[in-house]
Order: sequence, then C-alpha cells, then structure tokens
Amino acid sequence: MTRLILFLFSFILAWMITNIHAQASSHSNSCTNRPLTFENWRSYTKVTPKPIASKGHGNTWVEIYVDDLAKAPYLAATAPYPECATIVKAHYSDESGTNQTSNLAIMVKMPPGYDPENADWWYGKYDTSGTKSKKQGKLFYECIACHRGASETDYLFSKEVMAEINKE
Repeated sequence: MTRLILFLFSFILAWMITNIHAQASSHSNSCTNRPLTFENWRSYTKVTPKPIASKGHGNTWVEIYVDDLAKAPYLAATAPYPECATIVKAHYSDESGTNQTSNLAIMVKMPPGYDPENADWWYGKYDTSGTKSKKQGKLFYECIACHRGASETDYLFSKEVMAEINKE
C-alpha cells in the first residue's frame, strides 16, 4: 500500500512539474505560439502625439505604437527589449495623419536564436488591418540593414524618436 501511495504521489508530482513548465514556456514564448497578426495594434500605447517624419520608411509620416512589453524600454530608449515585445509603425502620406497608407511596419522581438546576428528581431509589413502580411521575417534590405545602425538601443531608433517628441 505504501508503494502505491508513493508511486501515485511521484506520478502526480511529475505531472504537475511538467504542466507548470509547459505553461511557463507557452506564456514566455507566446509570440512564437500564435499567428503573427496585429489586429489590435490601435489598442497599444501610442508613443507619438502626432505623426513624425520617417526617412527610413520611404519618406512617409509615422505614428508609433508599442505593446505593454515594449513600452518601458521604448520610452526610456534603453535595451534590451523582452521577448515578444512588439512595435508598430502606421504610415501616413501627410503630416496631419489623415491619409493613412496601406502599410504597417512591425517589429517583434523573438526568442534567442531566431536571428542572433540581428538581435533576434522579426520584421513585418502588413496592411492597416494588421492581419494581412505583405512581407515578413528576416527582411534584410527592407529593415535590418537600416536598423543595425541602432544597435545600442536594440535595433530601435527610440532615442531619435523620443528626442523628436520632446523638442515639440
């Protein structure tokens, strides 16, 4: 009887540890365990009070939105960003932000090992609904080549953006 109780206790304990580990893994890697769609991008924190000029994004005007994971490091212009942090840039053809183009530029910090040479960032170009990808992944010429210039702030130009916002 003692062996049976010990066996059952060991079995239940092993099951609990396995499930706790699986839940922690799925939570910490939630950006890799779901389709990369961003239909709720407008609910993110809007960093820019009004559109700002973006030479790197085809001389358009952009509004920048950050999710809860990206908010603190972006506003402080620090690095590194936590896994799954998401930044969205909505593009506009005018300074007033009334003529939105059909593009969202998106960055998601992926788990270590995704692209270690480029700080493990995933890049995407989406329609304004945030659900239809036009391009995505390790976009070297479209994104990485420029963002490498901001390696001290984990491939984000947050220092420049915050300086632009604060001078207004």
